[in-house]
This record gives sequence, C-alpha cells and structure tokens, in this order.
Amino acid sequence: MSDLPALDRLTCVLCPVGCELEVRRDATGELEIHGNQCDKGVPFAIEEVLHPKRNLATSVPVRGTPAKMASVRLSGPVPREFVFPILAEIAKLRPEAPVRRGQVLIADVLGTGVDVIATRTVG
Repeated sequence: MSDLPALDRLTCVLCPVGCELEVRRDATGELEIHGNQCDKGVPFAIEEVLHPKRNLATSVPVRGTPAKMASVRLSGPVPREFVFPILAEIAKLRPEAPVRRGQVLIADVLGTGVDVIATRTVG
C-alpha cells in the first residue's frame, strides 16, 4: 500500500459486502484502489472519483386529481453536478391528471440524455 495520503474513502455499493475502499494517486498520477474484495470495487472507485453520477427520485404535484402527488425518477444516472439543476426543473412540473406509470414528463432533461419519468399512475 502507498504512503501517499488517501484521495477518498468510499463504500462500494455494487454488492452486499460493502467494501471500504481507499483511493490514492501514485507518483505517476495513476489511481491506486485498496480494500476491494471483488472485481467490482475497482471500476466503482474509478467512476466515483473521476466521474461521479447520481440517480434521484422525488414527487411532483398533479393537477386535477385528489391524489395530488405523483412520484418521479430519472431514467438513469446523471453527472453529480446536474442533480440540483434537474431538481429545479422537476420543481416546475405541474402535470395534469392522468399521469401514467412510465410516462416521460421531461425528455432529455437539461441535455443529459436522461428522462424524468412517472413511477406510479395517478388520476
């Protein structure tokens, strides 16, 4: 293991083990990952350190129904820096009932290639 300070400490979430990963840069600038117990940990750590992505789920008010709210999620993960701007776009949504499970409410949100979709039928 390197004597360089850790860049990051992560818990891998790709399998039930939940390995505690330590990520460092070696003298050449390459990433060193330690602590993984399976082959999934290294790619997870590299992605999380270099290009972190997140998925999100929330709910939006629906007009014209007593249920009032519909749950929504993204169709896939987005770069972490897009999470709050996307939440701001979702906050503007006021779909009219009926809203159908799987319905795209915002296509290609903020040019990310990811859609905001309803996760339940309301109305």
